Amino acid sequence: MQSKQRKRREGLEAPRLPKRPAWAEPPPDLPAAHTTCSGVAYSGADWSNQEAEDLYFEEAHLKRLLMAGARLPALQLVDVRLEGCDLTGAEWEKAHLNRVELLGCRLMGLKLLNASLASVVLRDCSAEFAMFWASVFKGARFESCNLREASFLGANLSGVVFDRCDLSNANLQGTTLVGADFRGSQLDGLRVGIKELQGAIIDASQAVQMATLLGMSVRLD
Repeated sequence: MQSKQRKRREGLEAPRLPKRPAWAEPPPDLPAAHTTCSGVAYSGADWSNQEAEDLYFEEAHLKRLLMAGARLPALQLVDVRLEGCDLTGAEWEKAHLNRVELLGCRLMGLKLLNASLASVVLRDCSAEFAMFWASVFKGARFESCNLREASFLGANLSGVVFDRCDLSNANLQGTTLVGADFRGSQLDGLRVGIKELQGAIIDASQAVQMATLLGMSVRLD
């Protein structure tokens, strides 16, 4: 099992973070627009419903931050780990994420629009109704994530791995799925067409399910 998992993680780079982060008291408000935050380790701040444009976090560990409803256009995250953060209803339009981990985060209704993501891992995240419209994923994994009713409308998901995720009623219309791996995930009510499914990787049981979703009748007699 471990060798299989390692094989499916090939090509992804982990965040380059200090082995012993220097935890500091986070500021009460989001940093000002166009600010660079390098090497920070913050925990427990409440930045809900705040706004700042073009923030840049690098080599940062952000833990249990409340950023529900925060608007962060042109956000840049490079070598960042977000752990147990609440991003419910946040808006990250035109964000750039490179070597980023989101672990156990609440992403319900998150709007990650026209974003660029490379070497990004989302693990144990609740992302119901999240929107990833027109975003480009260049190496990404969703592991044990709740993606019910999530929308990837027009996104490029080439090579993305969905490992043990719930994609029930998710919208994959207009996506590019070449090499996208859905094996082991729930696909009930998935909104997708034959054109989008070209090049996608599914298991045998999902093949029958996809045929049913596409209006085909599968007979084994």
